[in-house]
Amino acid sequence: MKNLEPFYQIISCFFFALLGLQIKLLLSENSIENIVFFRSFFGSLIVLMIILLGREKLFFVLSTVNFKIHFLRSVFGILAMYFGYKSLIYLSLAQASTIGFTKVFFTSLISAYFFSEKLTFTSLILIFLGFFGIILITNPDKINSELGLYMSLFSSVCVSGGIISISYLSKKERTTTILFYHSIISTIIFFILFKQKISINLNYDILYYILLTVTALLGQYFNTESYKNSKTNSVVILSYSRIIFSATFGFLFFEEQITTLNLLGILIIIFSSFLVQKN
Repeated sequence: MKNLEPFYQIISCFFFALLGLQIKLLLSENSIENIVFFRSFFGSLIVLMIILLGREKLFFVLSTVNFKIHFLRSVFGILAMYFGYKSLIYLSLAQASTIGFTKVFFTSLISAYFFSEKLTFTSLILIFLGFFGIILITNPDKINSELGLYMSLFSSVCVSGGIISISYLSKKERTTTILFYHSIISTIIFFILFKQKISINLNYDILYYILLTVTALLGQYFNTESYKNSKTNSVVILSYSRIIFSATFGFLFFEEQITTLNLLGILIIIFSSFLVQKN
């Protein structure tokens, strides 16, 4: 099973692409503050329920000596979610997606420093090749807003920080422990920062928030598992597959056309991801 763990990242990308679809549909009638807060809040309840229904004792599962890392990861997660979603107000989905995948560069460089992972010339070439494939898929023409550009770039840096934190924690603690602390800490911090903008009048939206939360938790679970026994910079490039799922969802639900260049980009991404993982 350990040989399959890096490919959990691809499963994770499917759920995160599905999450993007859900958020895009919810943004028309819900605020970003509500979406981020209730995703974290319901996430805390669901993970806590899973722990309580499990065979292990609650205290044993939640005991940790890495609380500072959990807190840091939650801060990165909040900033990444908030500014990433916010950038969609100023950028097209294609532009935001392209900018967001600069996380692969940031993560590969940071992991090479913190984890002493060898970053070969071949890996760098394949990373650039994969990013070129993303450009062919998303067809970014002109950036509509500098503010949106800066928000998306900042979100990408925060995602990289979160990935490094997850990579470290996944080798030290249980996945349920990591998911719970991320959800509960994010809920508390986000409520303190944005309590004036959060509406607790859920009405019929509660079902959508729960479905969104389940999707997010599944994405986080497979994301965490993928880093347990693998090098960070080898796993993170597989996150390129997320754009493939996103392009497919865009075609199915928003009638976004897939051109020949899009297909070429998809093939380049698959090819470069396969080579990096093989190496």
